[in-house]
Amino acid sequence: MNRPLRWRPLRWGRVPRRRGDEPEFTLEWETTDATADDSIGALRENLATFQTLSVSGDGTLKASGAGAANLIELTKHVANPIATGGQPVVWVRMTFPDLTFTFFAILSNLSRSAPFDDVVTYSFEASATASDYGLIVEDTPSVVTPTSVTVTPATVSITEGATQALTATVGPAGAPQAVTYTSASNAVATVSAAGVVTGVAAGTTTITVRSATAPNVTATVSVTVTEP
Repeated sequence: MNRPLRWRPLRWGRVPRRRGDEPEFTLEWETTDATADDSIGALRENLATFQTLSVSGDGTLKASGAGAANLIELTKHVANPIATGGQPVVWVRMTFPDLTFTFFAILSNLSRSAPFDDVVTYSFEASATASDYGLIVEDTPSVVTPTSVTVTPATVSITEGATQALTATVGPAGAPQAVTYTSASNAVATVSAAGVVTGVAAGTTTITVRSATAPNVTATVSVTVTEP
């Protein structure tokens, strides 16, 4: 198992973990002896009664990043869980390559460093508790690998100061749609993170549109900028 643990503390988003930090996941059943006097072969009959599920892990994040804000909110909640009736409960989602587990849990332990630099380390321990949903076990959806990027329009002709929005579609169907835009010459035309091209000066350049999850999958747009 070499996937990051994905867990959602209440509704604040996920706290990122370093790839390679292995979480501990333990699922157990308690049993009770229900053996009758006429047990065949004198074997004990054990019945499963209650389930115990615990998870723990640790990670590292940047103190100035978005994950740090999530960790701050989570720490405040665990220290003073007013929003959940005094119980430090959270929703936990743990994703393996084949299965995804989602459950309501008590966060019994949360530790974090107080560094002077930009790196924060943290660790946690959580145990499942009863909820209206119990333990939800689902197949982990397979990830569709991007194989192509199609951009509309394929060529752009604008004047200095004018703009043109690009629309990118990543194939095949179901592939992650996140892309990045890069201009070969910002002196001729710039492009925003949302794909809006702005003419700067007369000339030609190329905009490269790249799949965020498969950087080798790209498309290009030819841009011509003319004087007004």
